[in-house]
Amino acid sequence: MRTLFIGSLVGHSGKTMIAIGLAPVLQDQGYKVGFFKPLGKQPTTVGGKVVDADARFLKDALHLAEPLEQICPVVVTQELFLRGLRGEATDIRARIQSAFEAVSAGKDLVLLGGAGTLADGAFLGVPTIDLVKEFKAPIILVDPYENEGCIDRILMARELLGESLMGVILNRVGPQSLPEVEQVIVPFLAAKGIEVLGVVPLDRLLDAVTVRQMVEILDGKVVCGEAALDEFVERFSVGAMDTGAALGYFQRLPNKAVITGGNRADIQLAALETSTRCLVLTGDQMPNQIIVARAREAGVPIVVVSYDTLTTVEKLEAVQGRIRIREAPKVRRAQELLRDRLNTRRIIQKLDLK
Repeated sequence: MRTLFIGSLVGHSGKTMIAIGLAPVLQDQGYKVGFFKPLGKQPTTVGGKVVDADARFLKDALHLAEPLEQICPVVVTQELFLRGLRGEATDIRARIQSAFEAVSAGKDLVLLGGAGTLADGAFLGVPTIDLVKEFKAPIILVDPYENEGCIDRILMARELLGESLMGVILNRVGPQSLPEVEQVIVPFLAAKGIEVLGVVPLDRLLDAVTVRQMVEILDGKVVCGEAALDEFVERFSVGAMDTGAALGYFQRLPNKAVITGGNRADIQLAALETSTRCLVLTGDQMPNQIIVARAREAGVPIVVVSYDTLTTVEKLEAVQGRIRIREAPKVRRAQELLRDRLNTRRIIQKLDLK
């Protein structure tokens, strides 16, 4: 039985997406694949039990047979955090080991998922990096590409992990950076002994938020369009220009949310004439009835928020790239993208899977 740790040096890097893409390819080739997450940091309650939200999602997405308490045996809650600080969480390592043995039974490969970074779990006496060594797991690091900052992190990881580092996956690479990454960065890392096992382009659907998520983030009031709250918003556009310029600009941006003041009926009408997923009206101002009628006709939700336009934009931009993959269209898109962009053949070769 082999193990493979999918980790990162920063949060929200795309680890779950890689597991979603890699596991089905291996399963289709006849390998028995399990998933194990020693430490979870997304507590949620299912059937009266606290479980990890990521583990719950992956159990369903990958059709895992094991119960959630085995897939992710330790979930960090406020209670566990305090117990750990008081030195009272003495059973953690044993729980992790017992659950791992159950999950790995009969498997060809167990994917190990990191909670956040390689430092997670240190306050409980079980830092992730130590667990990886105990499970003899080679490591694939997933890192969002951010020019020199990303490269510095990877080079530091090479020094820290040594031969345990199987390779890296560069995720969310913008279209303007893709040639540079493929022609310059990949050879540079190879010369340093670091193999790039995937270059994954930025994908707007995977970064998209639903209108419903926007309502929650902004604590907004839905005026109309409730039936379209699960539509995906791929772009945010601020409506602060004159009407003539706005219409031409909006026509070039599909699947967007337009953020504008509640008193800008001209901008709101222009947005509703184009591919708009949602109108976000700032300043706690309700739209007039003409706008509401037109939005209902177009099936576009109107959301009223109390924040000013700048604050609204800042709150939405803060979650871009941080929304977790949960919805079926995102799962399908991630799997399609990774079939093309992940070097699964090389991963299997390096794992020496028979």
